[in-house]
Amino acid sequence: MLLRKLMMVKGLMLFLAVASTAQRNYSPQSVLASGAWYKISVKEPGVHRIDVSLLNTLGINTSSLSSTTIRLYGNGGQMLAEANNGLYIDDLHENAISVFDGGDGLINGSDYILFYATGPDKWNKDSANQRFSHQKNIYSEKSYYFLNVGGGGKRVLNATPGSSASVLINSFSDRWFHELDTVNFLTSGKQWYGEELSDLPGRSLSRSFSVNVPDIQTGSPLLIQTNAVARSAGAASRFELRVNNAVTGLLVIPPTGTGQYDLFAQSVTSLLGTAAPTGSLTIGYTFQPGSFNAQGWLNWFEVFARRNLAVPTGSQLLFRDWPSVGNSMIEFVLANATATTQVWEVTDPLTPLRMQSTLAGTQLRFTNDGSRLREYVAFNPSNLPVPVAAGAVANQNLHNSSPKDYIIIVHPPFLVQAQRLAGFHEQRNGLRSLVVTTQQVFNEFGSGSPDPTSMRDFVKMYHDKYSNTPSDKLKYLLLFGDASYDYKDRLVNNTNFVPAWENDLSLDPLSTYASDDYYGFLDNNEDINSGAIINYLDIGIGRVPAKNAEEAKNFVDKTETYYASQSLGPWRNYLTFIADDEDQNLHLQDAEIITTTANNVAPVFNQVKIYLDAFNQESGSGGSRYPEANQAINNQVYNGTLIWNYTGHGGPRRLADETILDQEIVNNWNNPNRLPLFITATCDFAPYDIPQINSIGENILLRPRTGAIALMTTTRVVFAFSNRIMNNNYLQFALQPDANGKYRSLGEAMMDAKNFTYQTSADVINNRKFTLLGDPATTIAYPMMKVRATKVNGIPATQADTLSSKERVTIEGEVTDVQGNLLSGFNGNVYPAVFDKPQLITTLANDPTSSPANFTSQTKVLFKGKASVTNGRFTFSFKVPKDINYQYGNGKVSLYAENGSQDGNGHFTNLVIGGVGNSIDGDTEGPAIKAYLNDESFVNGGLSNENPVLIIKLSDSSGINTVGTGIGHDIVATLDDDNRKFYILNDFYQGDLDSYQQGVVRFQLPELEPGVHTLKIKAWDVLNNSNEVLLDFTVAKDEELGLTHVLNYPNPFTSKTQFWFEHNKPGQDLQVRIQIFTVSGRVIKTIQKTINTGGNRSSELEWDGRDEYGDKIGRGVYLYKLSVTAPGKLKKEKIEKLVIF
Repeated sequence: MLLRKLMMVKGLMLFLAVASTAQRNYSPQSVLASGAWYKISVKEPGVHRIDVSLLNTLGINTSSLSSTTIRLYGNGGQMLAEANNGLYIDDLHENAISVFDGGDGLINGSDYILFYATGPDKWNKDSANQRFSHQKNIYSEKSYYFLNVGGGGKRVLNATPGSSASVLINSFSDRWFHELDTVNFLTSGKQWYGEELSDLPGRSLSRSFSVNVPDIQTGSPLLIQTNAVARSAGAASRFELRVNNAVTGLLVIPPTGTGQYDLFAQSVTSLLGTAAPTGSLTIGYTFQPGSFNAQGWLNWFEVFARRNLAVPTGSQLLFRDWPSVGNSMIEFVLANATATTQVWEVTDPLTPLRMQSTLAGTQLRFTNDGSRLREYVAFNPSNLPVPVAAGAVANQNLHNSSPKDYIIIVHPPFLVQAQRLAGFHEQRNGLRSLVVTTQQVFNEFGSGSPDPTSMRDFVKMYHDKYSNTPSDKLKYLLLFGDASYDYKDRLVNNTNFVPAWENDLSLDPLSTYASDDYYGFLDNNEDINSGAIINYLDIGIGRVPAKNAEEAKNFVDKTETYYASQSLGPWRNYLTFIADDEDQNLHLQDAEIITTTANNVAPVFNQVKIYLDAFNQESGSGGSRYPEANQAINNQVYNGTLIWNYTGHGGPRRLADETILDQEIVNNWNNPNRLPLFITATCDFAPYDIPQINSIGENILLRPRTGAIALMTTTRVVFAFSNRIMNNNYLQFALQPDANGKYRSLGEAMMDAKNFTYQTSADVINNRKFTLLGDPATTIAYPMMKVRATKVNGIPATQADTLSSKERVTIEGEVTDVQGNLLSGFNGNVYPAVFDKPQLITTLANDPTSSPANFTSQTKVLFKGKASVTNGRFTFSFKVPKDINYQYGNGKVSLYAENGSQDGNGHFTNLVIGGVGNSIDGDTEGPAIKAYLNDESFVNGGLSNENPVLIIKLSDSSGINTVGTGIGHDIVATLDDDNRKFYILNDFYQGDLDSYQQGVVRFQLPELEPGVHTLKIKAWDVLNNSNEVLLDFTVAKDEELGLTHVLNYPNPFTSKTQFWFEHNKPGQDLQVRIQIFTVSGRVIKTIQKTINTGGNRSSELEWDGRDEYGDKIGRGVYLYKLSVTAPGKLKKEKIEKLVIF
C-alpha cells in the first residue's frame, strides 16, 4: 500500500511536469562522435586568438591546413542550471569564429583565428535596478572549447548597418567583482570565503583592493555591493567600507551563538553608494570586532560604475549601457581606437556579429538597435590572450543512446573495475549496462567543465527518452569514485573524482549537506533548491567512494564474492539491531519500533538485539565501556548477519560514547563471505566528500574481503526522530518481497524509502543526508526459496504438540518455490535453529539519563544443526535440553537451506515449548572435546599467529548444550586463567551434518600478545554434564616470521619422507626452500615450493631420497636447511638432521 501511494503521487508529479514544462530535445548523435577533436581552455571572457603555434601544440598538422575546415564548438564555461526547467543546451554547439589566413586559404605562418569566449564566471541581469549580480563558477577556473578540423565552419558575420541614431553614447555601465575562495569553515557546502580580517596573531584588521576600473567618470554614481561574514559571540561586529580612504559606510553583522550547532558565522550583504572619485579606485575594508577573538571574512564585493568608452591599450574592452535601453537606435563613440580596432556584438556569444564602424582619428563609431541591453567587445587582434592547449579528445557519442538499466559514471583510473562490475551484472542479472567516464560526461554535457549538473543532465536524457516505457526505464546509477566538497583541488590529496552535489548552506552545521539525490530528481519540474515542490527520486543511486585503484578492486571483489557459493550460509537468516544508551531511552525506543516493523514485515528473520543499556558498563581511564556488548557485536559480525542496524550517537571515527565500534575494532574483523548491509542511523558516519576524514564507514565498505557489502548511512549531523523515520521506512521496503518473492535492490529500496519519507516527513534536509554507499544494482542476499516444516514427531507441523526438556524431537520438512511447490531437484543441506520462547530483558539504567526498560529477545538456541536435503525433503532430530524455560510458550524453528547455488529460508512458531519430559537420564558423562587453532593440523603446544581462529570439536550422545539459560552451562573458553578474557561460545556452535550429537565451534580470538598462552575450554551436554580441556600454544609476532617444530617424518626413512614445520602466517603465500647436505657440506638436493596453509602447520613437502640427477643416495646421516620467506621479505631458517637406512 505504501508503494501504491508513492507511485500515485509520483504519477501526479509527472503529469504536472509534462503539462507545465516542455520536454528537452536531444540530438541523436554527438558532434564528438567522429572527426579529430582538440580541447583548449580560457580563463577570462573576451576575444581570444588561436595561432599556428597553438595548433601545432595540439597536434594539428598545419602544413596544408585549409582555413575553411576549422570549426570551434563549446557552450561557454558558466555553471549549468540546476533547476530541471532551467536553460539547457544539448551537446556542443558550434561557435562563430573569424579566420585570418593571409589570403592563401591556408592556416600557416602568422595566420590566426579569433573567437569570443564567455569565461567561467557569469553576470546575471537585474533589469529592474539596471544592475548585475555575479555568479562565480565554483567548479572550474576555466572555460573549455573544442576545435575540429573538417567541413565548412561557422564564421563571424558583419552586422547589418544601423540607421542614424538619436542617442549618442560615450560612456558605459561597467561591472567588476572580487571573490577569493580560500576557506570552507564547515568543510561542507558550496560557499567558500576569502580574506580574513581580525586582530588574531598574524592577521590584520584591514584590507585594500585596487579595482581595475580605469577611465571612471568622476562624480558619477559608484555602487559597491559587499557580502561579508563574521564570527563574534555576544555582540555585533562591523565592516567599515572605504573608497580611496574615505569612509563610505558600515556593514553591521549580528553576533553568533556559542552552541555547538549554532551558525558558524553570520552573513550580511549590503549595497552602499558614493560619488566616483577622480583617478584610480581603491576599495578598503576595516573590521571592527564585536568581541574578544572575533573574526571577519570578506566573501565578495561588486563594483558598478560609469566609465568613459575608451579602448584600453594592450587589452580589450567589454561594455554595455543600461540607460540607453529602450531607444530604437543608439550610437556608440569609442576613444583611443586604431585602424585595427574591431567591435563585436556578443549578446549571443555563440554567434558574435562584427559591427560596421567608422574611424575618425582615434574615435570609432557604430550604431545599433537599443531596444534591449546588448553586450559588446572592442579589441585589437594583436593584443589578445591565447588559449591553453588541453589536448586531443577521443571520439565519444553518449547521445547515441539505447535503453539501459544500469549506468556507471566512473573516475577514469577506475574504469577497468567499473567495466568488470557492469559485466558481472550483465551476466548475472541481465542488466543492460553502460559505463562512462566523468570526463566523457563533462565533455558532452558540460562543454568540458567538471560541473556536477552535466552528470545530472546526462542521466536525465535517459530518463526523458525511455521512462514512458517501464521495461526501458533507467533503474540504477552508480557513481564510482570518491568525492570532495573542494571542487577546485585546493586541498592536498583531494579526492574530487566523481563530484557530489553540495548545498549552499555552508555556515549552518545542521543544514549543510552533500547529496547524490541530485542526480535522481529527473522530472522536468523538479528543482533540488526549491521548497515549493516535493522532489522524488526516479532511479536508485549508489556510490563507491574509492580513493585509489586498490579500493576500487576491493569493492568489486567483494561484490562478486557476495553472490558466490562460498557466501551461502545460515547467517543470511539473521538481522542485528544495536541501540545506544542514555537520552531517556530514546534510542532503545526507536530500535524497538524498528524491530517491530522488521518482524511484522519479515518474521522469517531472526533478530539479535544488542541494546547497550542491557549490558554491564565498566569505567576506566578512557571513559565508560561496554566490553560484553563489544564482544556481542564482534561475534555477530564474525558469525554473519544479513543487516547490521545501529541507532544512536556516532561519528566518522566511532559509534557511541562508549566506543562500540572504531577503526581498531574493524581491523580485527574476520568476516569474509558474510558481509552485512550496514544501516547507521547516526551522525556523519561516512562523510565521503570530506577528504580530511578517513571515516570508518568508508573503510568498512572498501577494505579487502571483510567489512560490509554496502551502507545505508549518513554524511552529516542528523536528528534522531527523523533518523528513525528513514530507518523504519527503509526496512519496510527492503524486507518486503513482491508476489513473486523478488526483493528490491539496494538502490530501489533506498529510492522508495526516500520518496516515501519525502512524502510523509517535513524534514527534507535530514532525508538528503542519508546516502547509499555501495552498488544500487546489488540485492541483499535474501534467500529466495521457501523452507517449511511439514511434521513434528510424525504429526503435521500445523498440529504440533508441546516439546518438553530431555525429549527427543524429529522434524521433517521440504524446500519449495515461492508458490509452495516442492523443489524435487533440490539437493543440499538445511540448517535448523530451534529457539526457546522470547525472554523479557530489563535494562540496567547505567547512566543518569537512562531508566530501566523492558524488551523481549528470542536468542536462546535449543538446537543448531545441519541436515541433508534430498530431492527437496529433509529430516533432523535433536534432544530438548534441560536448560529450557519451563514455562509454556511458543518457540521458533528457523530454517535455512542451500544447494551450493540457491538458498531458501522459512520458520514456524506454533511450537509450544515447556515442562519436563519423561525421558530417563542415562547419560552422566560430559562432551568429548578436541581443540585446535586455525585448522585441525594444530598440535597442543604449537605455534600461532596473533589472531588465530579457535576450533573446538564437540561430541556427546545426548547433544551439546548451547541454550545459555542455565547458570554456567555455556560453551566457554578462558584465556590464561583470566576471567576478564572469558568467552561464551554458544553462538559459534554448528552441529555436524545429520547429527545432533556432535558439532564444531569456530571463534575468532582477539589479538593476542606474543608469548605462551593457555586456553581452558569447557562444554556441557543437554543433560548438564560437563567436561573441559586445556590448549597450550605460543603466539609469534605478526610482524615477525615464526618457525618452530621443524622435522621430517618418518625419520629415519627408506623411500620417502615429509618435511613438517609450524609458522604464524596462515593464509599467506610462503616461499619454502629445503637444501639437503652431506655432513661435509656438499648440497645434493634442493626443493623449492610455494605453500599456503589454512592453519599454522605445513606438511606438504615430500622427498624421495634422490639427488638432483634422480639417483638414489646412500644410507647415512644428512643435514637439511629449511628456509621460509613470507610476504614483506620476512625470512627464517633452521637446520636439522635426517637419516636414510
